[in-house]
Amino acid sequence: MLTWSYSENDEIWQHDNFETEEECVLDAKENYRMKSGESIAIGTVYPYTVSIDVETMLERIEEDAYEECGEAAESWVISSRKHFGKEMDDLQEKVTELVDAYLDKISEKPTFSKVDNIYTVTID
Repeated sequence: MLTWSYSENDEIWQHDNFETEEECVLDAKENYRMKSGESIAIGTVYPYTVSIDVETMLERIEEDAYEECGEAAESWVISSRKHFGKEMDDLQEKVTELVDAYLDKISEKPTFSKVDNIYTVTID
């Protein structure tokens, strides 16, 4: 999917999504009175998907344990590289699924997207 905006630097791209560059240009001309010689930015739309960084999450758990229990928790290292691999991948997947289900339950699934691969075209 593609979308367009007036500038490559816009943080919010407010126009509809289209299948082709030509449809973006047509929308700009017909619905927003863009004229020949003017430029628009076109970018690819990527839906935002939630992904939890479990390494950071585990580091935070270690920090919280140290804050609460002091040096007794200092040797408890659950975010270490020795634990990475299939177990960490499984945890990453399960935590992400859990957060995604929570967002669905509270009706807060992302309604925004990321726009990338942005380029400028001049309207004919």
